[in-house]
Amino acid sequence: MKREGENISNLSSENQIEYIQQKDEFDYLKCLIDSVDNGTCVGILLHGPPGTGKTLLAISLAKCYDASYYIIDGSPDLDRRDIEGNWELLKGETKFNYGPLTMAIKDANESGISFIIINEINAIRENEQISLNSLLSESHINLISKGFEKHEINPESKLIILGTMNKGVTGINKLQEAFEDRFIICPEINYPSKNKEIEIVSKISGCNGKVAEIVVDTARQIRKQAIQDFSLTKIFSTRLIVNFCMLISKMPPLFLKNNIENVIINKLGNTPEEKKSIAMILDGKMFESKIREELHEKKQHNKLIMEENLEITDENTNKIIFQTKKYFQDYIDKYGIKNTFRYNGFVMWKVLHWMWMHNRKTFQQYIKLTEMFNLPHQYKKETGKTHIYNGDITLSYIRWIYQNNLEFLTKIIKEIFPIM
Repeated sequence: MKREGENISNLSSENQIEYIQQKDEFDYLKCLIDSVDNGTCVGILLHGPPGTGKTLLAISLAKCYDASYYIIDGSPDLDRRDIEGNWELLKGETKFNYGPLTMAIKDANESGISFIIINEINAIRENEQISLNSLLSESHINLISKGFEKHEINPESKLIILGTMNKGVTGINKLQEAFEDRFIICPEINYPSKNKEIEIVSKISGCNGKVAEIVVDTARQIRKQAIQDFSLTKIFSTRLIVNFCMLISKMPPLFLKNNIENVIINKLGNTPEEKKSIAMILDGKMFESKIREELHEKKQHNKLIMEENLEITDENTNKIIFQTKKYFQDYIDKYGIKNTFRYNGFVMWKVLHWMWMHNRKTFQQYIKLTEMFNLPHQYKKETGKTHIYNGDITLSYIRWIYQNNLEFLTKIIKEIFPIM
């Protein structure tokens, strides 16, 4: 975890969000990484406007290899010692703390591959860029502050350095030409097409497709004002769309107007004129009323489903619930409630996966109860796949429910078919 005030973080793999490729950029980069020789350090420079998923793409690549990864947030305040390592006085004794570069080399040599992700790489000062030159060209670094101690990648391993930057923003520092040349490729990650952006937003935020379509359509109009007409200074990025849709999906419609003002108008408008221009686009598209209507319909639909299915007394259903409850409690007894539900009360994926691995048949029968909620129809409509294989519920279907209907799934576990 990144501590407050630090520029470097080693993120855990708890984040379930993964990059959704627009065309074949993820497959291409994975093939490139597979193709390069072992014993080398490979540099990949991802560039494009903010909020297009460059960092998420880099993290997803690392997760694809089940590899450790270190994130360095580029900043003019970043010192060479922050990324290589530094001495610390502790209880009267000096101790050397190795930085992400040396730790990544160590991880690569132990596991075969590791990743370093450098956000806003062109914000790093030129002296600190030099620290990476020998690593990119000769696959080793010499720690100046530790007597030029050498750390190098062994012949069986590889280290991947993924830098991200917005070429249109030069920032305080310039990316040295010699440094930039050491990156083997420079793919551009731009804003996706409208249909792909709707898909990305709905899958990551968990909102329904209609809400995503309304927000994406409006966002693209506001984005045009910034990119083509230059009447706005900030761009309505895909990241901002996801954040907005996530908020309005989780919060009551009562606060929709607040979210529109705080997430869109105040965040994108630097001046009163810009805020007025954004508000006019939203009004012209009937943005608030369309979303409010969609959220109201969803609420009424879910309420109807609950009312129709709360009174279930089928003997077989009760038996399935009883058996599942027993195994669910076994997990809680073993790992605790903190490893079962998130801080917001939603069920964690780890408990569902544990049920699948240890009590699959019972768990499949329990999840099969969701058929009465029309979820299989939604699943087939969105994925083109059936939720049944050889007569049993598939893990892909369970994962889809978790990713797209987590609030409803938690409601099922806690209230409709209670197993805790």
